[in-house]
Amino acid sequence: MVLLDAGHGGHDKEKYHCIANGKKFRHGKDGYHYDSGIFYEGVWNRYQVELIKNHLFLLNIPYVEISDSLLDLSLSSRVTKVNYYHRLFPKSFLISVHANASPSHNARGYEVYTSPGVTKSDQLATIHYNMTKEILGDKIRYRSDTWSDGDVDKEARFTMLTRTTCPAILIEHLFFDNKDDVELLMNEDINQKFAQATAYTCKRFKEFFT
Repeated sequence: MVLLDAGHGGHDKEKYHCIANGKKFRHGKDGYHYDSGIFYEGVWNRYQVELIKNHLFLLNIPYVEISDSLLDLSLSSRVTKVNYYHRLFPKSFLISVHANASPSHNARGYEVYTSPGVTKSDQLATIHYNMTKEILGDKIRYRSDTWSDGDVDKEARFTMLTRTTCPAILIEHLFFDNKDDVELLMNEDINQKFAQATAYTCKRFKEFFT
């Protein structure tokens, strides 16, 4: 069972209110962005999860969506849901979908995170990193670890990685506060390729532990 998590909140267009309001960046009125130049990370995360679900369906891989379609559910409630499904489906694993930002707004690239230490999460992250490079090639930049621990994923004590009981990765799909990266994030072909990379990662990881 693939457990899908879209980071942060969505955008309630009827009330013109962005849940998790801090996860946005104004790029100006021109360009390919949401709402007159504002990019909302939570909106993009949810769109990417929808694309991933479509690809998983085509591959006949079951999934459960942990996050809400709009609300920014608390980390503790999402952790509880993940661990509940992991008890029901012992071979389940978590994919947490995000886009990145930096203080300088100059950083670019894709990266994937796991919790500190060596676990099955590292194998899942390596599969995803390699699959993303295979499918997207030189269309994006890649940000890997220094290989100090022998793998490409970066390590962090994010709640969704350290308090969940199943293998888990957190994907940062480029930097939404960078002009060049955000144009890629608003490109439908790139979006589909990101989703395809994640779906085929799930297929390969599932086969590896079957």
